[in-house]
Amino acid sequence: MAEVLGTAIGVVGFIGQLFDGCVKAYGYFTTAANLDADSQRMLCKVRIEEMRLVVWGREWGVAEGKFDEHLSERSNPQLRLLATQILEQLHSTVTDFKKLQDRYGLVDEALGKNGRDEVSPSRKGSRDEGRKMNGLKMTSTSSTTSERSWRKELGLRTKWVIGDKDKFSNLLRDLKDFNDGLEALFPPSQVPSFQRAWTHHLLDRAQRDLAELSLLENASSGIYPQLTNSATLKKLRINLDSKPQASFKPTFALRIGLSSLEIPLDEDNASSSSSSASSSSRRRCQAHHVTAGNVLIEWIDYDRDEVDERVAHVRRLDDLARMMHSASESHPDLHSIDCVGYTDDTRRSRYGLVYKAPSSSHSALDALIASPDLKTPDLDARVRLAQSLAVALWSLHSLDWLHKSLCSSNILFFPSAFSASGLSPTASAALVPDISSPYLAGFAASRPELDVALSVAPRNPSIEELHRHPASLRGRAHVKPFDIYSFGLVLLEIGLWKVLQTYYKGHYSAERWRDKVVLAVLVPGLGSKVGKRYREVVDMCLRVDEDMSSSEAGELMEEVVNKLESIRV
Repeated sequence: MAEVLGTAIGVVGFIGQLFDGCVKAYGYFTTAANLDADSQRMLCKVRIEEMRLVVWGREWGVAEGKFDEHLSERSNPQLRLLATQILEQLHSTVTDFKKLQDRYGLVDEALGKNGRDEVSPSRKGSRDEGRKMNGLKMTSTSSTTSERSWRKELGLRTKWVIGDKDKFSNLLRDLKDFNDGLEALFPPSQVPSFQRAWTHHLLDRAQRDLAELSLLENASSGIYPQLTNSATLKKLRINLDSKPQASFKPTFALRIGLSSLEIPLDEDNASSSSSSASSSSRRRCQAHHVTAGNVLIEWIDYDRDEVDERVAHVRRLDDLARMMHSASESHPDLHSIDCVGYTDDTRRSRYGLVYKAPSSSHSALDALIASPDLKTPDLDARVRLAQSLAVALWSLHSLDWLHKSLCSSNILFFPSAFSASGLSPTASAALVPDISSPYLAGFAASRPELDVALSVAPRNPSIEELHRHPASLRGRAHVKPFDIYSFGLVLLEIGLWKVLQTYYKGHYSAERWRDKVVLAVLVPGLGSKVGKRYREVVDMCLRVDEDMSSSEAGELMEEVVNKLESIRV
């Protein structure tokens, strides 16, 4: 038994060393500078494959030495062998000097004018270090070959440049094939989350560098459409943000005349007809949405005498209309509704974002939860809803885009559960709302993460104070952790299937509400209703550090998504 255990540890250690060697070797031909545009695009493709490998290793616990622990959770003993074989081939490819030069068209930057390899003292010392690896023992069926590869890897202290672009295309194809093989080791249900993870990490690493985003956009075109679309959208977001306020000109093509919209005369009744169960205590949280024919309108009030405020609102609406024009098709993870433009209702001093409504009626999540006429959906349906909303927020944040109004009244379903009940096959089925296709709304207050200048508070805020982080109520500028906190409260409502107003007392301060009611009473009670893992996710979101960096917030949301998607009901 001890011999078998020692062998297993040796295999895991060997995989970890292979993985580490592959990651290090990638760095030698992803940092070259002064390249032409085509070479930059090709090296960007290498960076994409590098990120896919790094995220794969993290997801499988390779870097932390927990690969065997992760494998034990799966019943297929062939996974270890497949992972080892793929990593050995990848390692052999990226550390073989001759293959990199002859087959893949790479040229050593250190080559002298006469074509001789001018080895620097540090590089020579590294090769001497590699020769000392003769005594290293590795548990593998091909230990001799792997040992030679390791010596070559340790001696690899150069930067490669592309000498033959046609040959280099072979390397790109092989690197992608290796990563595709590693990706195939995931259960099919985890592949989308893995793909989102490396996509979001690439976007985060590019930050707001338009040149880097353009490279990602071009390098992923035709290969990784999700990355292409996300890089395009983030570029658009940054381009719109960077325009000086003074030079802003509205896109009149997206401005819709009010006369062309079928606005109900008694709009308040129309907007609340699908929310009859809502109490007066929650009307402040009622999102300002109304369906008008085949569109949904989200209204934002303004002061007609405040010219600067009106200009800021128009700019935001114009930007949002362009951002969300085809969002549902290009960015399904955002779970947003396609925006067709914006309108100006001067009689009532308000602007409206106009969306293409999936149907002529809708229900908000808070109305479904509060309704005494509807039953609580099954646990698996509520967990899937939580998963979809977590992906939406994570995707939004990867674009450096803050929602600012996350609450249950800004999560919509089409058609309305109330109007669709008559189409249900049985009376019992009519009482269970369909929450399988959520849409995130309430973008009127949203803004780019770093642009506080455009953050004009709407006069009819669509987020109830109960959903806001206490620091936000104190006046601190909105940051990603505040969105995460609001999302945690939405998860709490979904888990308990109760609106927050059920538990709120008017004399509570924001801190007392969070610490003494939400965290001390409501969250602990979640376990018996939705399970330990769901409760842990809610607790993570509600205890978010308001001072965490943007990247740390992204890592937290990635963990939230992974935990929710790992729940099996």
